[in-house]
Amino acid sequence: MIQIIPTLFSTTEEGYRERLAKLSSSSLFKEGWVQLDLMDNKFVPNLSIGLDVIRKYPLPYKKEAQLMVMNPGEWIDGLIDLRVDRIIFPVEIKGGITGYINQIKSNKMEAGLSLNPETNTVELDSYLELLDSVLLMAVKPGLEGQKFDVVTYEKIKLIKQKKNSIKVGVDGGVNDTNIKDLVDAGADYVAIGSYLFNGDIDENLENLWEVLNGT
Repeated sequence: MIQIIPTLFSTTEEGYRERLAKLSSSSLFKEGWVQLDLMDNKFVPNLSIGLDVIRKYPLPYKKEAQLMVMNPGEWIDGLIDLRVDRIIFPVEIKGGITGYINQIKSNKMEAGLSLNPETNTVELDSYLELLDSVLLMAVKPGLEGQKFDVVTYEKIKLIKQKKNSIKVGVDGGVNDTNIKDLVDAGADYVAIGSYLFNGDIDENLENLWEVLNGT
C-alpha cells in the first residue's frame, strides 16, 4: 500500500507551527513520515524556514528532508545533527552528487534524488545503484497548489523498470483524483501538502484512503 507523507512546507515560522498543530491534532496520523521542505530562493523562487526553526519544534515522526537548494553541502551537516532519516536533493545541481550521496549514507541515513518535471529520467542512471529513493516532482518545485503533470506516471514506470527495488515518491499536486493512478503506476509514497492541510486533515486523509480502497 502506498504511504502518505504530509509535507511541512512553510515560508514562515507561524505557518510551520500551524501545520504541526494540525498534524498533531490528527487522530489518523500518529506515526510515520513527514517531509521537511527546504528552499534557498535560488534553486526555486521561494525561501523556506531554516533549520533553526525546525530545531525549536522536535518532531515525533520519521523525517524526510527535501532540499530544493543550489548547494546541498550547506545543509547536509545541519540535517545530520537534526537526525533526519532521509535526505533528498535535486539531480539538476549536477556537481558533487556522488559525494553528497556518500556523505548522507555514511551517516546511516537514506539518500535520494529529486527530479523536476522537465528533467529526463536518464539523468538518474549514473546514481540509481547508490540511491535509496527517487522523488519525482509532479509540479515545478517551490510553490504549492500547482496542477499535476501527467508525465509523472510514465517516469515512475521507467524508474521501476531500471531498479524495481528503489523507493519512488511523488511530490506536488497529489490529491484524490490521481492517487490511485499513482499506485497503479508503481509509486511507493506520495508527499502531500495543500490537499491535506486545507480543511480538516482527518477528513482529507479518510477521503484518500477511501479512494485507495475503492469505497
